[in-house]
Amino acid sequence: MKLPDMPLNENTRIQALIDLNILDTIAEERFDRLTRLAKQLFGVEIALVSLIDSNRQWFKSKQGLSVCETGRDISFCGHAILEQNIFHIPNALEDPRFADNPLVTDAPNIRFYAGAPLRPDGKNNIGTLCIIDSQPRTLSIAELRSLRDLADCVEQEIKQFQQNQQHNALLALTKISSLNNTDYADLLRQALEIACRFLNMSNGMINRNRSNDCEVVVQWNPDFPCEGSVLSLDQTLCSISMQTNEMTLLPQVETSPYAELAKNSLLVFGCYIGVPINPHNTRFGTLAFSDVLARKPAYFSQIEIEFIKLFSEWVNNTIYEWELASSLKLQQSLAQVISNAQAKFIHSQEQSDGFKSLLHDILELTGSSYGFIGEVFQDQQTETHLKIFTINQTAKKRASHSAYDDCRIQYLKLTELDDLFGAAIRTKSVVILNELTDERMLGTSIHPGIHNFLGLPIYYNEAIIATIGIANRPFGYKQDLVSFLQPILLTIAQLIQAARVRASHLDSERRLADIIKGTNIGTWEWNVQTGAATFNERWANIAGYTLEELAPVSIETWNKLIHPDDQKQSEFLLQQHFDGVLDYYELASRMRHKDGHWVWILDRGCLVSRTEDGKPLLMSGSHADISKQKTAEAQLAHTVELLEQSNNAARIGTWEVDLNKSYAKWSRLTEQIHQVPAGYSCTQEQAVLFYKEGIDRDTIQEKIQRAMTTGESFDSELRIITMQGHERWVRVLGLTHFNEGRCERLYGTIQDISERKRIETMKSEFISTVSHELRTPLTSISGALGLIVGGVIGELPEKIKAMLHIAHKNSQRLSYLINDLLDMEKLSAGKMQFHMQRVELGNTLRIASESNLAAGIERMISITTDNPYQELMVTIDQNRFLQVMSNLISNAIKYSPNHGNVSIKVQLIDNQQNAKPHAQQVRVSVIDQGPGVPPEFQDSLFQKFVQADSSDTRKLGGTGLGLAISRELMEAMNGSLDFERDRRGGANFFLELPVSA
Repeated sequence: MKLPDMPLNENTRIQALIDLNILDTIAEERFDRLTRLAKQLFGVEIALVSLIDSNRQWFKSKQGLSVCETGRDISFCGHAILEQNIFHIPNALEDPRFADNPLVTDAPNIRFYAGAPLRPDGKNNIGTLCIIDSQPRTLSIAELRSLRDLADCVEQEIKQFQQNQQHNALLALTKISSLNNTDYADLLRQALEIACRFLNMSNGMINRNRSNDCEVVVQWNPDFPCEGSVLSLDQTLCSISMQTNEMTLLPQVETSPYAELAKNSLLVFGCYIGVPINPHNTRFGTLAFSDVLARKPAYFSQIEIEFIKLFSEWVNNTIYEWELASSLKLQQSLAQVISNAQAKFIHSQEQSDGFKSLLHDILELTGSSYGFIGEVFQDQQTETHLKIFTINQTAKKRASHSAYDDCRIQYLKLTELDDLFGAAIRTKSVVILNELTDERMLGTSIHPGIHNFLGLPIYYNEAIIATIGIANRPFGYKQDLVSFLQPILLTIAQLIQAARVRASHLDSERRLADIIKGTNIGTWEWNVQTGAATFNERWANIAGYTLEELAPVSIETWNKLIHPDDQKQSEFLLQQHFDGVLDYYELASRMRHKDGHWVWILDRGCLVSRTEDGKPLLMSGSHADISKQKTAEAQLAHTVELLEQSNNAARIGTWEVDLNKSYAKWSRLTEQIHQVPAGYSCTQEQAVLFYKEGIDRDTIQEKIQRAMTTGESFDSELRIITMQGHERWVRVLGLTHFNEGRCERLYGTIQDISERKRIETMKSEFISTVSHELRTPLTSISGALGLIVGGVIGELPEKIKAMLHIAHKNSQRLSYLINDLLDMEKLSAGKMQFHMQRVELGNTLRIASESNLAAGIERMISITTDNPYQELMVTIDQNRFLQVMSNLISNAIKYSPNHGNVSIKVQLIDNQQNAKPHAQQVRVSVIDQGPGVPPEFQDSLFQKFVQADSSDTRKLGGTGLGLAISRELMEAMNGSLDFERDRRGGANFFLELPVSA
């Protein structure tokens, strides 16, 4: 037994097979239909669609065989994929390569085998369509051609299989990009569910790396939820992607180098995918998919890998938006904390109330459960001690902490600063302790159980005036949190100093200015009637100036700096506020910086007094720099624009309906399909009215109602009437989103398919016309001529009888032509049946000549044949060949002058381009004396429904189908049809066929 050789392109061939993702998939009727047909057509015992993997042959479809796969080393198909043509073994017992093969000597006792290689991509043989029998057998040329035709059908189904996967990937990505949820965690969870269902994996998660830990931030896994869990990073598979910063693909974890690592996980991993997440080039964590079952076969397809890459990009963008939104929310919360502290301090007589409220806000802002604020004093002996303003313990209190039950201690003097409370004062720097295991002492009292701690010294004018301590934060404390809290520390310093100033009865205006300075916000005051204005230093700093550089200042100072496009809006809002329509004035506008660029500021103000006659007098307000916020908003808008461009590139419009408001939202491409203005909005009911009244509108209404009731998606082809009155065919796909059993949102895609529908209609009408208008009368004519020739009306004169014989034969030939025209779809699809046989070319040409004599008699056109090879044999379907010759001869007669001659010439040639070296070919030329083929028409001569654009040709008629049909018929008979392009005078059409040995 000879083992099959490895193809030279084995690696490329295996990759092509992997990319199809078809191995080990379930049986499908569309493949089984073809193997059943092959088994019945050839009368064999076994028919298979066999795909050759690296070490096995696996059967996508099988008839007459129970096993799903066999070894590649004993397979016949392993030899077949080495060939470009059908691999044909008439008797395996007589072939030394297979005589002792176990598949020959034992069941299924193979004797006959024929396998047609499958090349879905046109280059790589991935398997075969093969037929097998226990009896020796030799296939005819016609049977080999039929087997090849069936193999071509299998290739088309494999292509369709891959296209379906690509469609499903695009559909999944479209669903993900169409998600609309303001809760980012829930949005990512929904996206993970869609991705998991496409990848056929049971678990999807987004993990965040925090120091040496890995936290499950978002997860979709109905069977084993572990969102919020934390593991050591070096004990998880996530560490692989973080180390390599590349995608990790483990189709079979148990046999991978990371099998032991996977055992430490919370989940059972059969297969695993990990992708590093780096939103905006910042390390975040990993996107991971897994399943309890290993992949079989052991790989992920290219479509799946491309899907994961695109999905990970979407996740990166979404997490970046989430980070921006969270950062913005934190900044807003920070500003609110500062604002609350200032308000509490200003309006409360008890300063400890303000600090208690501030500490409570800080604990919530940082996620800590314990904290204190203390003021640093030095007594007359310069001894440093600490006055605790407040202690807030959100964790469960112990009985020994009764001293803190009030959560407000007016004064607690601490002179022993060797514990945690005094650490920041002793070191005069930030104290970060994330691995505390023992309990620290505070006087005679005991701290609550502290696991981590952050101590911050608070400076004012380069001197420590206070300290803040917070503890027990999940994942500990980092330097970035210290930077984030700096505005609060500045505020605390300002508030403590303000308390001291209040105690010393200092100037109230200076105190207030210091507090405002701590907020880092510019302030202004404006006399509306005179235009006089007052700005603080920060107001000028936002624009890059000092107050001295802007002096003297007035309202014109602002008017010179504001962007011209924003000034009109400012004037409008001010008037609205002055008229009492708006409670306060607020505008996000641009102010020109000293170096020339524009700075975004949030300008807020309120009228504080009016004149005696009610006119606006004094107004005060603030400026806040919001340039970073505007940059984040622009980046978010850019991400949305990219998603819109992706849909436009795919030529798929999107739509969605908010059922709570019955409001329909369309993408720009959807607006173009409906021919409505940009920004068009309508209700759900108005959107349905675009569908053509009758069955189309009833259908879409029924689909929508069923989707809202049952959640069933829909995919329909319907007609719409655009706003401009044009009828269009569209393919509309709809999906639903339910919340607590109620449908809240409908969304989907829409695609214009009008052109495809137009072509289908035109083809149907043409075939119907040919069938009803030509075939029926022609059948009657042919039948009548047959009766006359058969002697029904008696004996006829010889001359009339000869003419009637010719007419009868021609009517039969015309019938063949009409039937072939009706079978155009079969011919194009490769399903036309050909009865190939060896015949004498000379005799066939004689029949063709005689059959067309009558067409030239009226114009005295003769037909001559120059054939020095009368005994030459060719393998053809004689009826199809005569159809081609009749078309060429009738065309030659049509374009020949009166009394002209049509010449049929036979030559032998060597076709150097043939796969077999020096294979002899016969050329049959049909030459006329007409005007020839116009140069401008030569490139489109063999296209369907095309004629030369000249008045003479129009007068001669014709459908423009003959040459197109003839070329396809010749190619189906292993031949060719062409014409001599540079010929001067007359036309020379020639066909070529291999000579039959």
